Amino acid sequence: MAAPRRVVQAVEAAIVASANLAALQHVSAAAEACQRLGRLSSGRWRSAARDLAGLEEDLQTSLSSAAETLASRAEDVGVPEDALWTVGDAAATLDLLRELALESLEGDDAPAARVLRGEVLFGASFVEDPELPDRGTTLLFGWPDPLAPASWPWQANWVVGDAQDEDRSGDTDGSDASDGTDASDSSDAEELDLFEAGELEGDDALSAELADALSCSRDDARAALRATAMALTRASLLAANTDSDEDDDDDS
Repeated sequence: MAAPRRVVQAVEAAIVASANLAALQHVSAAAEACQRLGRLSSGRWRSAARDLAGLEEDLQTSLSSAAETLASRAEDVGVPEDALWTVGDAAATLDLLRELALESLEGDDAPAARVLRGEVLFGASFVEDPELPDRGTTLLFGWPDPLAPASWPWQANWVVGDAQDEDRSGDTDGSDASDGTDASDSSDAEELDLFEAGELEGDDALSAELADALSCSRDDARAALRATAMALTRASLLAANTDSDEDDDDDS
């Protein structure tokens, strides 16, 4: 069963508002960087900074309008504004992780790959367990019931080799004895042990819609959704680990 039109409109407004906010943040950062470049180098960057400043103003205006629309839609469907922002951010997260998740799957025709490339699933978000840092829950948002995501609990363990341990321990005298290799290169999929910590829940509507989209049984659709959750969770954890390694390198 398709979601009511007003719910679809609310979710679409959330996706637009989240994208607008992300664009504003990136443009603001780029404008600031170009301003710094302009002070230190050629007029080309000063011109780019002026253009970006104009775009930043346009995005500020459009964000205000998008936020007002989101607030109105939230009131119309009877949900908090924060809930709609979460849905919009989930759509952005799926877009960011889609390609990395696809790389972890075997074959372009794998059911989970078809889910990731399809139109039924539109968002994903990740909630870490505040008491157990190696556990969390992946939320999958689909159009049949876009405000009620399916949830998939997981547990993850990083398997760190001796070489990486040695690199992270550092030299006792504080010197850098690096030979040019990057220990973060070893933080690939093989080092991440990820598995289910419970059953997929709240997926009835989503699995039914996927069964129609994939022309398969509901059980097969549910299995494809679980595989999709695992691929997206793996992609998220690997991306976060890569960012952490880059921050460590910057600090060094």
